[in-house]
Amino acid sequence: FFSSYRVLMKQKDVLPDKKLTCKNVLEKLVQDQDKYQFGKTKIFFRAGQVAYLEKLRADKLRAACIRIQKTIRCWLARKKYLRKRSAAITIQRFTRGYQARCLAKFMRRTQAATIIQKYQRMYVERKRYRQKQAAALVMQTILRAYMARQKYQALLREHKAVIIQKHIRGWLARCWYKRCLYSIVYLQCCIRRMRARRELKKLKIEARSVEHFKKLNKGMENKIMQLQRKIDEQNKENRSISERLIGLESSYSTESERMRGELSRLRGVEEDAKNKSNQVVSLQDELERLRKELSATQQEKKTIEDWAQTYRDEMEKMVSELKDQNGMLKTEKDDLNRLIQEQSQQMTEKMARAIAEETQQLETDLNEERSRYQNLLTEHLRLEEKYDDLKEEMALSSNVSKPGHRRTDSTHSSNESEYTYNSEYAELEEGSRAAEDVTRGIDTSLTLKLQKRLTELEQEKQSLRNELENKEEQFQRARARDDAEFKKARGAELEYESLKRQELESENKKLKHDLAEMRQSLLGDAATGAGAPGSPAYKVLLDQLNASCEELEVRKEEVLILRSQLVSQKEAMHHKDEKETMTEPSVFVEDVSKLKDADELKQAYIGLKDTNRSPRFMRKPLEVNDLLSRLRSAAPDFHKLNEDGELWLDLMEQLEKQDRTIRKLKKQLKVYSKRIGEMGAGQTEGQTSPGQVVDEPIHPVNIPRREKDFQGMLEYKKEDELKLVKNLIL
Repeated sequence: FFSSYRVLMKQKDVLPDKKLTCKNVLEKLVQDQDKYQFGKTKIFFRAGQVAYLEKLRADKLRAACIRIQKTIRCWLARKKYLRKRSAAITIQRFTRGYQARCLAKFMRRTQAATIIQKYQRMYVERKRYRQKQAAALVMQTILRAYMARQKYQALLREHKAVIIQKHIRGWLARCWYKRCLYSIVYLQCCIRRMRARRELKKLKIEARSVEHFKKLNKGMENKIMQLQRKIDEQNKENRSISERLIGLESSYSTESERMRGELSRLRGVEEDAKNKSNQVVSLQDELERLRKELSATQQEKKTIEDWAQTYRDEMEKMVSELKDQNGMLKTEKDDLNRLIQEQSQQMTEKMARAIAEETQQLETDLNEERSRYQNLLTEHLRLEEKYDDLKEEMALSSNVSKPGHRRTDSTHSSNESEYTYNSEYAELEEGSRAAEDVTRGIDTSLTLKLQKRLTELEQEKQSLRNELENKEEQFQRARARDDAEFKKARGAELEYESLKRQELESENKKLKHDLAEMRQSLLGDAATGAGAPGSPAYKVLLDQLNASCEELEVRKEEVLILRSQLVSQKEAMHHKDEKETMTEPSVFVEDVSKLKDADELKQAYIGLKDTNRSPRFMRKPLEVNDLLSRLRSAAPDFHKLNEDGELWLDLMEQLEKQDRTIRKLKKQLKVYSKRIGEMGAGQTEGQTSPGQVVDEPIHPVNIPRREKDFQGMLEYKKEDELKLVKNLIL
């Protein structure tokens, strides 16, 4: 049994004890424990249970075959897709190479013109620079000498302060270390004293026992080995500490030599400073002249500051306008985010409830079908016994010498379940042929009734099969129509997103172009002397402008992405509601009413549709697709915003899988129940109608069975021979 039905077991259910494993598996597969019984070396089943297990095993193997086919087909499709992808990449490579060559040629020409301009401007600027450099060098020499003297004094004071701090901190650290060490040693002493007391109590208790002397020598050997290991470890630590001390001494000696060299260099610098102090008198006249030039430059600076003030006022006004627009975009973004979150939460809750109800209903249906199947099996056995009784009565009445069947209680027929489903079915066929021989000569009315019942059942079976085929065709057509509508909606969504990306790209290019022109104008004014690019006010103003522009671009991108996401979720929800109309029309009506009540969602969708209809978004479809791919690769935040859409798709796929599983199980249960009904109808009495077979109350306990003549060998262990002899010989 374990090797045959290993397919129905999971890896976690397989235990070392095979009998316990088989018992756990049968409790899961067969709910009624009266349908099987464990023997010493075998398992005994009632009639029909082996066929039920074979059916489960065949279903499991069929599912494995389907999975293998799915994997192979996936591999073939992936291989075909990769071949097409490599061809497309080759075409793109050659096209981009041609475009790159054209761009390189244009860039070479532009670079040549730029180089010519560069050298001409460099000559003019070099002359101007050298004139300024000659004047600046004189000022720099005086200022640097003064700064060097100040720096030397500051370094000397800092060095002395560091030495004082070093000794103070060292003394404080040593004091803190001593206090911590004393506290740690005291704490260790207390803990070791407590442990020693506990160990002493244990040793006193062990000393009273005889086994203590036996374990003493073994404990002493372990302690000796532990002490030897500790000594080796301490020797290793001592060697490592000595090596570390040698390294620290060498580093300290090199550091002291370096400090001596630095001290000698500073002394030389001090002597040079004393020699150059004589030149200060000659340079004071030059300093007076430079002060006069400085006053002239200060007047020019005042005029430049006036111009910068007016320019700063204009830029502040522009920044305030940009901030207002940014605040409006932020509020719109927050509203859209909140609306999307509420909508996604409602849909997830609704889908979770629907899936839970569907799974619960499916479990109840499956349990009902299983119980119904068990009842049909018991009814089949009861009808079989009734048929055997009828055949015996007919045989006795006709005085035909046929081997009869003795009826025994169900407790004496425990070996009956050794037959498989095939042998039982063969015996039923033999019994039916024997009954036909008997009734051919005695009672023809019973045969006519059975034939009539058989034709009625065949007609009913054919009609049910036709109805099932019609239902499957209708389902396939509805599914194909839903797939076409979903692809159409998905195409519209992609087209809308591509148009939005095109609008975003055009606006970004326009803003970047305006910003570049503004910067060029500022740089041009600074080159002519009209601006002050080095002033702090100018830098702060320019930074604020750049930050405002960047934040404005980010807000626009977020608003456009949120709008497109809102429209895509609405279309996906609408498509999902259309699919659910086949099984849940009330849910569709409820969702439509909810959508009609959401005024904000409706207004946003209408506004986006109006922008989508504008003629300036209907140009260049190839460039739009290329731009969409670049934006998706360059914006990871877009995938975070699409997580809600992916969640909807996953839920839709799960729901479709559960629908397919439900239909498959219902179909199998119907076919199996029809098969059982046909088998039971072929052996009923003439007075038994189909309604009585189904509606008659079932009595599953104490079912009488006919005794059979078994032929075959029994398997048992050698030590069980005496027990078998005692049970056989009464």
